[in-house]
Amino acid sequence: MSEDEKTIRELREQVLVLQQQLDWFKRQLFGRSSEQFEHPELFGEPGSGKELPSGGADAPAEGDAASEKTGGRNTRKRPIRAGRLPDNLPRVTEVVTPPEVLADPGRWKLLGEDERKWLEKEPGHFYLRVKVYQTYVPADAPSTGKAVTAPAPPTIIDSGFWGEGLLAEVLCNRYLYHLPYARQENLYKTRFGIELSRMTMSDGTGKVAGQLGILTRLMKEEMLQCGYIRADETEVRYLDRDAPGGSSRGRFWVYKAAGGDVLFDWQLSREHHHFTDWIGEDFEGVIGSDGYDAYSNYCRTQTLRGKTAERATCHAHIRRKYEAALKEKPRVAGWFMKIYGRLYRIEAALRECRADRAAKERYRQRHSGPLLDLIDKANKHLLQKSKIRPKSRFGEAVRYALGQWEGAGTYLSHGQVEIDNNGIERDIRPSAVGKKNWLFIGSPEAGDRSAVFYSLLISARHHGVDPETYLRDILKRLPGCSTDPAALRGLLPANWAAAYKAAQTSAEITVAA
Repeated sequence: MSEDEKTIRELREQVLVLQQQLDWFKRQLFGRSSEQFEHPELFGEPGSGKELPSGGADAPAEGDAASEKTGGRNTRKRPIRAGRLPDNLPRVTEVVTPPEVLADPGRWKLLGEDERKWLEKEPGHFYLRVKVYQTYVPADAPSTGKAVTAPAPPTIIDSGFWGEGLLAEVLCNRYLYHLPYARQENLYKTRFGIELSRMTMSDGTGKVAGQLGILTRLMKEEMLQCGYIRADETEVRYLDRDAPGGSSRGRFWVYKAAGGDVLFDWQLSREHHHFTDWIGEDFEGVIGSDGYDAYSNYCRTQTLRGKTAERATCHAHIRRKYEAALKEKPRVAGWFMKIYGRLYRIEAALRECRADRAAKERYRQRHSGPLLDLIDKANKHLLQKSKIRPKSRFGEAVRYALGQWEGAGTYLSHGQVEIDNNGIERDIRPSAVGKKNWLFIGSPEAGDRSAVFYSLLISARHHGVDPETYLRDILKRLPGCSTDPAALRGLLPANWAAAYKAAQTSAEITVAA
């Protein structure tokens, strides 16, 4: 081949790669969300200077005010709490009388009252919730008798002014609806005339996360016992004064149990040991994942330890590779897409008829197994007999599929295992969408707080209950049951959702009767 022919061939390959990059960008901008898959390899190897910029590259801190310098802050003394509230703010007052007085009112004389206030919020309006704790002394011995006052229950934030309803709304706005604290501060001021400091929001988030962390630890204990965990990770930038440019890249490692619970684990890198440290040496079962080596290496290590651990390949990732090669090899790549279409129709049919684990295993082995064998044979034939350019999209698809094929058939013999990891990728979406609004996490510690709220709120939504209703209730109940293991487990998303739905059903039956 002459030099001119080599140059022409290289230029054609460059044009093809550039066209693929352009198609990728068009799809990200104009495609449906289900079609906006990632192909970072289009932009070079990590560290080559050609990576696709992260979705959170320009972004704000976890507590937006945490990144502000005190030198630029207005040091004017702020008015006290009551001075920042409208004069016409409604009040809901509850008088709390000691049990001793209720038992024998004639024996007691009112000595004084102690008011405790919380700024509360119901959907659509604020109000001031006031509890008046009355103190009584014996009527026949007011000077020498022992005074009694009703005990005040513990609250999620000791001596905090914000009620559980307001805290729940602020946190859901932040972690489910992606509203930075600065926007919430402006929203409440504009719509309701209420000044809620973004610094108070950030401080409250940290204090509440510290209390709720016990629930995520219990969720992890149960997840490790379920025998099937799906795993994935997503990159998020965080503020780091010591790093060039003032920020570094962290990771949310995300895990999903067969029962629907989702756990986020914040780490500062993508190193393999973060996964092995989290899951431990005692896990046995199936790990559903993409092609990242951390998962397959863990399964091999467990096998050497005498444990049973298998990896289930994500077939959605393999299918996307063929989809990306459709323009390059429409006939052959289209054939693979049709086979995958049949595999996914089988899964849809099993879901529709609500097949149990045993039925899924029998049906998959009979109908899906031969299709997977066909894909494997076709890939091996193409790699050995056909001239496939290594850097072409189709060549990458074939090699990726063969590299992942060790765990491709795992789901056939495990009825609880899914064909892909799409479910956990959907769970990551709130944090991915949020990055476009808040851009940065304010500090490494703030990542741990975010992980707690993402875990609880997304798990609650998976179990079919309103996350804000769930959060509001556990913020009320948690302080009173922090030392009761059974009560704590009742606050886990799965258990709380089951009890809540049972209570709703019971109420509907009572009304109908």
